[in-house]
Amino acid sequence: MDRSRLLALLRKHGRSVASFQSLEPGLALWCDDRTPDAAVAYFDTGQAWVAAADPICANENVKEVARKFYDAAHRKGRRASFFCSEQDLGGKKIRIGEQPIWIPSRWPETLAAHRRLREQIRRARAKSVVVRRVEAAELAPGSPLRKKADAIAEAWLDTRPMEPMQFLVTLAPFELRDEHRFYSAERDGELVALLSCIPIYAKNGLFLEDLIRGSHAPNGTTELLIDCAMREAAEKGDAIVTLGLAPLSGETSFLLDVLGLLGRGLYDFRGVRAFKARLHPNRWEPVFMAHETGASSTLAMLDALTAFAGGSLTKFGARTLVRRPLVAAWLLTLLLVPWTLFLASLALFSHLTVLSYDRSDLLGWTAFDAVFVVLLIRAFLRPRVGTYALLAALAACDGALAVRHFAVLGLGATLFTVVLRPLATLAPIAASFALLRCARYVRRNARNSAR
Repeated sequence: MDRSRLLALLRKHGRSVASFQSLEPGLALWCDDRTPDAAVAYFDTGQAWVAAADPICANENVKEVARKFYDAAHRKGRRASFFCSEQDLGGKKIRIGEQPIWIPSRWPETLAAHRRLREQIRRARAKSVVVRRVEAAELAPGSPLRKKADAIAEAWLDTRPMEPMQFLVTLAPFELRDEHRFYSAERDGELVALLSCIPIYAKNGLFLEDLIRGSHAPNGTTELLIDCAMREAAEKGDAIVTLGLAPLSGETSFLLDVLGLLGRGLYDFRGVRAFKARLHPNRWEPVFMAHETGASSTLAMLDALTAFAGGSLTKFGARTLVRRPLVAAWLLTLLLVPWTLFLASLALFSHLTVLSYDRSDLLGWTAFDAVFVVLLIRAFLRPRVGTYALLAALAACDGALAVRHFAVLGLGATLFTVVLRPLATLAPIAASFALLRCARYVRRNARNSAR
């Protein structure tokens, strides 16, 4: 099935918010000759087919098409699942979050009822930010506006803690741009932000998918862009507008809650939910991941994460650690919490010979590491060159003291101490170098943003 046929199918049956993303790069397409009016866009991780949304087909056929998709994946030796599912596909489904829904005709009522939202829009206008609808031709490759938008997008990606992800979060705002609605925010003739919206054909809806914002965009620019999109959606008679999935929002499973807590430093799940909530949607709708009855939900979630990582979690993690130093700082934070608790337990239960420190030294070390964890979290939430430089210096001092202690007392007599003491000595030295990289990374980003 070529793109034109898929687009025609989407116009007829594209009900899911993420359905248009089936046309974006990196996805394969499954279709069945016996069901010609149906298709599923998916990412092949090598172990599983992860569908980008519900089957694109008539509503009464979704369960049958889902079953055929599962069968086709099994014949290729793959597991299968549907991410961002909104319909009942049969089998099992896991709630992965929720998405906000606005009725654009009621947007003026929303503004009238919420002063802070009006104030944000007023601030942007007071800073001479002007929003306008942009025609697709203005964003043709090589055009002046496209070059500016690409530069803002590249700068934004450089500031993210992780390497760019794939699957449903690939930044591809100009794919089939004639089907999009674009809005630009300009200040003194310079582009400061761009909003790309895609259709939800079968629901007569609009998905505000990509909002590319420069670091120099004044406060309220985002709200002003959304206000413009909402008003035009109301004029065109659109039934709904959404900002898409807020991951791990609402009542999700314990496993997902744990993943959200561990990954909070890499992706601000709460911040995404809070931002969308500040715009006061008319309702929230649950979003699910669906898979066959009897299949492992844990494996299904691992398959989804692998799809977002581009096919390999290991390679994605390695690229991120090499290119994004802040991730190493977050990992250090996660590791330092159990280590600090371990030090406290040594002091409280008088296991003083393990590291050959007396109780007061262990308690002091515990207090130092506890303060260090707090500073690491603050630095991650608000990256500052000075904060990371201070943390690097403190880690270096800690490392110097650890080396001196190790040189005097050595490895110890047991296998446990032989392993633990070198780790306790080398860890702060490695942390010092990692935090120094963070300081340089933050300084580079600050310079790029100032240009």
